[in-house]
Amino acid sequence: MKTHAILLAGGSSNRFSDEENKVYFPIGRRPALCWPLETLEKSDFIDSIVLVIREEDWDKTNNVIELVDPKKLIGVTVGGDSRHESEYEGLNYLKESKRVEERDMILIHDGARPFLPEHLIKELINVAIKYGASAPGFDSINLSQKENSGITQEDETIIEVQTPQVFPAKELWESYELAKLDNWQAVDTTECVSKYLGMEAMIIPGDPRNMKVTYIEDIFELEKLIEE
Repeated sequence: MKTHAILLAGGSSNRFSDEENKVYFPIGRRPALCWPLETLEKSDFIDSIVLVIREEDWDKTNNVIELVDPKKLIGVTVGGDSRHESEYEGLNYLKESKRVEERDMILIHDGARPFLPEHLIKELINVAIKYGASAPGFDSINLSQKENSGITQEDETIIEVQTPQVFPAKELWESYELAKLDNWQAVDTTECVSKYLGMEAMIIPGDPRNMKVTYIEDIFELEKLIEE
């Protein structure tokens, strides 16, 4: 059994910058996308990598590839207008590559989470093999304000799911094809597989270093992690 990684780098970055795709913004003097690509390349648990990018980012992507020189990278494909469509394109690329067996695992990671811990990759794959699917998450308190009182109260604890998310190839291909037939799009991988196949990912504790770049201020927080 092998594990193949899809690294998503095609986000719109609307909240980050009108001009710059955040995955190419420098962290530690090199594009942010270099970090997760390098981590996947060095991982003993990843057998191949596919990059999903925007059409207009080919030059920046080629620069990242030159800097990292990933031997496991088997291809780069252009994603769609949404995360779901980009995931579909990545899955389709793997399927057409003929390198992936139905029983293999596929790990999908958001390139906007640059500091992917190596231990998290190992844990997620092992859990997915044992329980069928996995994803990292953490407890988040849902805060709300009482009407007219100005008092903020804690409602309920909710689970915020991160990436990477790991599923068997067969189930991913099947659920995303069904979603395409329905012209329906999921928020993330777990939602799509759950909706069509009833498969729930086993949630394991996430890692605070695996934070997502949403605003430009997040870059400064990630820079601090490099210095630690």
